Amino acid sequence: MEGFTLIRNDCLGPGYHRLVFEGRLEARPGQFVMVKCSATHDPLLPRPFSLEESDGKTFSLLFQVRGRGTALLARKKPGDVLHVLGPLGRGFPLPRGKALLVAGGIGVAPLRFLVRVLKEKGKDLVFFYGARSAADLILLDELKSLGVDAICATEDGSLGTRGLITEPLREFLEGEKTGEIFACGPLPMLYAVSDLARKFGLKAYLSLEARMACGLGMCLGCAFPRKDGSYLHVCTEGPVVSAEEVF
Repeated sequence: MEGFTLIRNDCLGPGYHRLVFEGRLEARPGQFVMVKCSATHDPLLPRPFSLEESDGKTFSLLFQVRGRGTALLARKKPGDVLHVLGPLGRGFPLPRGKALLVAGGIGVAPLRFLVRVLKEKGKDLVFFYGARSAADLILLDELKSLGVDAICATEDGSLGTRGLITEPLREFLEGEKTGEIFACGPLPMLYAVSDLARKFGLKAYLSLEARMACGLGMCLGCAFPRKDGSYLHVCTEGPVVSAEEVF
């Protein structure tokens, strides 16, 4: 692990934080890092986070406070040095044609990074952004600043379509059966996205989430079932995988 200096800790909403570090990481959208949450052995294990951005001078992580580790990170201050291992894992490939990005909740993090790369390469994209409520669409304004007018859905109907984001995706695909899908979010959403990709004959790449202890494939704690009955390890064979490989 290498020490990196925190230069910003932005609160983006209740329980949502972005940590921005000074330092260079040669990373691709979809890759992740392991972060040690404290200078002590409590908690013992580092936590995995998708890279939200890595521009050659700084890198950032986006997370929601869900447990002891993320609660400790949310209290970090500029100037603090955190130990980070990465970048790790496999990222998203570049699409040949139009990219259909599907984000569920905090799963927007690696897709925000992907948006910037696709824009720089002149790729066409459509962004589908779903969450529980409008307050959970924490990067909506930032996506607009990047020139992306996201199609939104919220479970409580406070913004966009009422319900799950896979419904606007289905409606879109019924009218335009082209593109490659790139998705990150809760597991049920990934199952639904995979079903839609199969129904409409499209390639889909999914960013899987799993509990990890090492991030290097040694602890074997992040095993995820393939559809053939074998297992892959999310940290080394993912987190980005082809939907047809697992669902």
